[in-house]
Amino acid sequence: MLRNTRTLILALIAILFPIAWISARSSEPNPPPPGPKNIRIATYNIRAGLGGIRGITEDLKSLSADIIAIQEVERGRFGSKKIDHASTLADALGMKYVYAPSFSLEGREHGIAVLSRFPITETETLQLPQPTGRWPRVALKTRIETPAGPVRFVCVHLTRPWKVPFSHTRERMDQLRAIFASLEGDSLPPIMAGDFNSTPFSPERWIISRHLQDSWTPWRDGWALTFPLNSIGLPAGSVKIDAVYLARTWRCDRTWVAPLGSSDHCPVVADVAPKATKHEDAQARDPARMHSS
Repeated sequence: MLRNTRTLILALIAILFPIAWISARSSEPNPPPPGPKNIRIATYNIRAGLGGIRGITEDLKSLSADIIAIQEVERGRFGSKKIDHASTLADALGMKYVYAPSFSLEGREHGIAVLSRFPITETETLQLPQPTGRWPRVALKTRIETPAGPVRFVCVHLTRPWKVPFSHTRERMDQLRAIFASLEGDSLPPIMAGDFNSTPFSPERWIISRHLQDSWTPWRDGWALTFPLNSIGLPAGSVKIDAVYLARTWRCDRTWVAPLGSSDHCPVVADVAPKATKHEDAQARDPARMHSS
C-alpha cells in the first residue's frame, strides 16, 4: 500500500509540476494577421456564452482566424430568449459554420461548432464513448477547402474530470481512440482542435502524439496556459488543456494563447501551412537554377 501511495504521489508531482510554473508568456497580445501562405487556426471554449455572446464575438474578431473550433456552444431557448451561438458568431464574423449538438438540457442544445472562411463541403458528427452517461460528447468532422488544399478539420471537447483532478482519463483515451479509428484510411491531412481536458504530459496526449503533432513548441511558444484554475475554485495556477494538432505533413510557424476574455478559457491560435516539398525547397534555395532547368 505504501509503495502504491508513493507511486501515485510521484505521478501527481510529474503532472502537476508544469502547472506550478506559470510563465509570463501564457497569454499575450494578438499578433498581426497571418501571411498569405499561412492558415490561422483557433480553438475557443466559450463557456456556453455565459460571459455574453457580444464579448465572445469581439474575442474572436481580434484573432483574425480562418478556421475556428468552438466548444460549449448552445442553441434553443434560454428563458424567454431564443439563442443560436454558432449562427450568431458566424454572421458577425462573416464566416460559414456547422454545428453538432452533444446533448439537450432544459430546452436547449449544448454542443460544438466549426467556423470557417473557406467552404465546408463535408460534415460528420461522431458519437464518442461515454460510459458514465454524464454529458455525452461528440466530435465534429469536416472537410474544408483551404487555399492549401482540402483538410479534415476535427473539433473536439473531451469528457471533463469530475470531482477528482485528472479523473475519467480512460474515457478520454477511449474517445480519442474512436476519433482516430474514424480517420483511418482518410486521404486528407487532419487538423484537430479543441478542449482536451488533459495536460500535454497526460496519457491522452500520448495517444494523440502517435498520430498528429502538437502545434505548440514550448521553447518557441512558452507555456501557453489556457485555463485558470481559480475558475473552478482553486486558489491559483493555470493548465494547458486547449490545443491544436496537425498532420505531420504540415508545419506550425507559431502558436500562442490570447488574453482571457469573455470565457473562463483563453483562445489558442496557431499559424500553420503544408510543409514544402523537396522540389519547393530546392527552388527556394536556388530559384535561378530551377528556372533555367
